[in-house]
Amino acid sequence: MRTKRVLTALVPGLLTLVLTQCGGGAPVPISPSPTPSPAPSPSPAPAPASGSSLSIAPQTIQGQGQPQGTVTLASAAPGGGALVQLTSDNTAVAKVPATVTVAAGARSATFVIDTASVSASTTVRITSSYAGASMTATLTVTPFSLSTTTAFAVRSRTRGTGACAADLESQELDCVLDGSSSQGSITAYMWTYTMGSTTLRHTAPASNPVSSPQGTGCALYQQGTGGDDANGERYLRMEVTLQLRDGSGTLSDIVRQQVRVYPNKQCGFSY
Repeated sequence: MRTKRVLTALVPGLLTLVLTQCGGGAPVPISPSPTPSPAPSPSPAPAPASGSSLSIAPQTIQGQGQPQGTVTLASAAPGGGALVQLTSDNTAVAKVPATVTVAAGARSATFVIDTASVSASTTVRITSSYAGASMTATLTVTPFSLSTTTAFAVRSRTRGTGACAADLESQELDCVLDGSSSQGSITAYMWTYTMGSTTLRHTAPASNPVSSPQGTGCALYQQGTGGDDANGERYLRMEVTLQLRDGSGTLSDIVRQQVRVYPNKQCGFSY
């Protein structure tokens, strides 16, 4: 018995081979091999699962402080690490790096936040973003309180602490005004020294916490009134004050000290 092969297009793009027996009989279809399925596309990186977090410590800090932020992922970072984006909603008060990398196999990474001086408490929102999900934490930046950190000493090279003496050659005071024991975000030391109705002043930068009275001499001493020290030596009374200024222009309270001035028989004084 002979057979004939007949190709029949049943569906566009698909041919079916049919064998027809000569001499009658129903055609016998032969099914083609199935078309291979395309390879699946790689799945996108999953968003962080519940358990990812962003924290800041401390959550409240005085201006110019540097709190630390910590990004924690719900699971270990993949090979090559996890690049986490960081933003601040008020970069004038709190700045963060653009990114922080969680190392491969690790779950967390830290970063430093730089804060500026503020005149009033300011809350800043810090956000971290990874794989399409975001985490947020808040940081409160407070004004730096200078009033409790202002301190100074007055020292004469010949009379010791709390005193000044007129130099025998220049007639200027031989003492130094030392504000180095003050603490805080200091940008300037503002000094005054008063005898009678005359007040002199000068301002020193933060880099120079120790300085000398300026412009002193006979005109200043002759305004003073006198007293006697524990040894019976006579002296003139002088008031010295210090006020600090911080980066935002905030001024501290004024701290005052009474200082003994010894004329050393200069400027017409007999003592």
